[in-house]
Amino acid sequence: MVTRRQSLKAHPGGFSFIELVVIIALIAAVSAISAPMLISFVQAQRTQGAARELVAMLHQARQLAITRNTPFSVDYQATPQGDQVRFCSGTATPCPVANVWAGPGTGANGWMGLANGDRITLTPTITFSALGAATAAGTLRVQNPSAMSCLDVVVSPAGRVRIAAAGSCP
Repeated sequence: MVTRRQSLKAHPGGFSFIELVVIIALIAAVSAISAPMLISFVQAQRTQGAARELVAMLHQARQLAITRNTPFSVDYQATPQGDQVRFCSGTATPCPVANVWAGPGTGANGWMGLANGDRITLTPTITFSALGAATAAGTLRVQNPSAMSCLDVVVSPAGRVRIAAAGSCP
């Protein structure tokens, strides 16, 4: 009859060195394969977030035009930290200082930056009428800093703002 003490001596616990090396090699191989996919996913989500943020800003400009019963234009500025947007009552571009809208989320000069530092590479003049239609419609392109991912933000003449897949990222 085998006692408990003899059974423990015959089957020591733990893993052998070779088993540990094989498991570590498998983990390293799976990590090496999945890391580029994870990086691409993170970049795409970052660009998606910047595009959504830009859509929200354009909706805000449209809403200002409707509630104040005056046209509002969207002005753009490139900075090293990322691109910025501001709203201007009227249709003049660049925006005269007296016409800049300053409100929640804007800086002293009315500028609002994209939170994650993405770029707006296509910047047509977008102007919303007092009825909410886009008197000057167009397509803006949002691109992440590494230029690996981009999306288009399309403003239709009716004032509808939507996100679309970009034809090609420069």
